Amino acid sequence: MSCEHIALTTGEIMKVYAHRGASLEHPENTLAAFTRAVELGAEGIELDCYKAKDGTVVVIHDNTLDRTTNVTGAVKEWTAAELRDVDAGNGEHVPTLKEVLTLVAGKIRVNVEVNDPTAVEGVIEVTGSIDGLDWFASSAQWEVLAELRERAGADVYPLTIGTAENAAAMMSRQHDQMTEEQVTNLRAWARQWPEAVGFAKEIGAAGLSIYEVGLTPGIVAAIHKAGLEVWAWTINDPARADELAAMGVDAVCTDAPAELIAAREVAPGGPPADRPRAHLHERPARLDRAERPWRMPTST
Repeated sequence: MSCEHIALTTGEIMKVYAHRGASLEHPENTLAAFTRAVELGAEGIELDCYKAKDGTVVVIHDNTLDRTTNVTGAVKEWTAAELRDVDAGNGEHVPTLKEVLTLVAGKIRVNVEVNDPTAVEGVIEVTGSIDGLDWFASSAQWEVLAELRERAGADVYPLTIGTAENAAAMMSRQHDQMTEEQVTNLRAWARQWPEAVGFAKEIGAAGLSIYEVGLTPGIVAAIHKAGLEVWAWTINDPARADELAAMGVDAVCTDAPAELIAAREVAPGGPPADRPRAHLHERPARLDRAERPWRMPTST
């Protein structure tokens, strides 16, 4: 799809969320990654959380420490204090949810992905204790969202891979990076988007968190017709982001916020007025490539 064929209809833009922070520049789900996302002017960040041994909710994607730190074992076998001494990359530690939310409150919106049902109580406690926090919850375990919606009145976005075919493709591509439990969960999460829409309407959700592969203008329109936003993951290519913008997708989640924001800044309309421009000279060389025009309509 050529960018010249996308008409800019209003001053609104498709929002950019930094997936686990600016995770191509800094270790994922660390304070450095989230700080960088704020510096770049992303509209939001996405993070993942689990409950540690002492009941503290900590920010990490996997339920084990094996892939992202210098130690091994289940997250639930370590206390938050012990996780401060773990190296999560470049000397960063595994932060607590409270640390991260305190860092970004009043600066950026937060998607708290909760796939540990035992962490719900802690998520409610922490999010309720921080002034100026703008957040919502997403999860593939939809019962978690129903509880957060009922108990905390949180905005929630049911997560869906869209189709069983997408789940199979993802497992094939990422199998080496996933635990057996995660593979089992992924199979269970392979619920199609119409089912996610039905559940979202039932609990009063604000939108869907949906895998971008296979998204079409018709699917996006149907989700919008149900009164829901479309929050798509994970997109690192500006050309694909451009296609999703043309469909009317409300927000994209990316490992490469610097690149997507830079592409957006050279498009007509520029960045949102209340966000700083990205410091392009600070981008790492691996992301320093020619920018694509990126015009983002709010409707298809």
